Amino acid sequence: MRAFKFFASAVCALILAATCCTALNAGTAENGAASAIGRLLINELAPEKIEVAVSEGVEKAWVRCHGSKLSGLRVELMELSASLAANPALKESAASLAEVISESKGRMVLKEEDVNEYFAKGRNAGAFSDMRFRFLHKGFTASGKFESDLLFTKIELELEAKGKLALRSDGVYLEETDISLEGVRQPRRVTEFIIGRINPLLSFSKISFPVSFTSVDIAKGTIALNGKVEKIAAAGAYKWSGAD
Repeated sequence: MRAFKFFASAVCALILAATCCTALNAGTAENGAASAIGRLLINELAPEKIEVAVSEGVEKAWVRCHGSKLSGLRVELMELSASLAANPALKESAASLAEVISESKGRMVLKEEDVNEYFAKGRNAGAFSDMRFRFLHKGFTASGKFESDLLFTKIELELEAKGKLALRSDGVYLEETDISLEGVRQPRRVTEFIIGRINPLLSFSKISFPVSFTSVDIAKGTIALNGKVEKIAAAGAYKWSGAD
């Protein structure tokens, strides 16, 4: 009888150990995937801080980045709901998130002050200077100076603009725009030439992985690109802050 109890206890211990080992290995896989995704995002988008959650089975991920950079433009907030390619935990040495993320839905918030700082640092240098945008509920206004060549002389003209923002597959564009130079409203051909030097206001070309947005909303001082981002139950997680 004692031998039977000992045998039964040993079997239970083995089952418990196997269960714990399986759970540990699973958690290790999800944590490894979260770490891999987080490190790739840090390399590509240089966020100020980041959170990554990975679902059980390493099929989906949720990401939140604060203070990322896209072509030098600071992005206040970026959130992603991503479907993951097979075995992303094994891709620590992946060159790009495109190898890990098969598709994603995104949300992004831009602040007026960051857009203005972006232009102040020389965006479209040689064409514009002192450009400042204001984002309002129904669109945007902008003012600054526009430089152009007239025969053998460069001229600098006071520019004012107003219009709307539109979401396209490759970025955010200025549309339905009216432009005045030195207080004179410009014809459509001139307006299109000048706007062509700015558009896209925000390009998605520096995002290496597939991401989609469904709408663009403007509030006082901010632009929000919205998509159907959903948080997930985290089986693995990664957090990082540049301030640490």
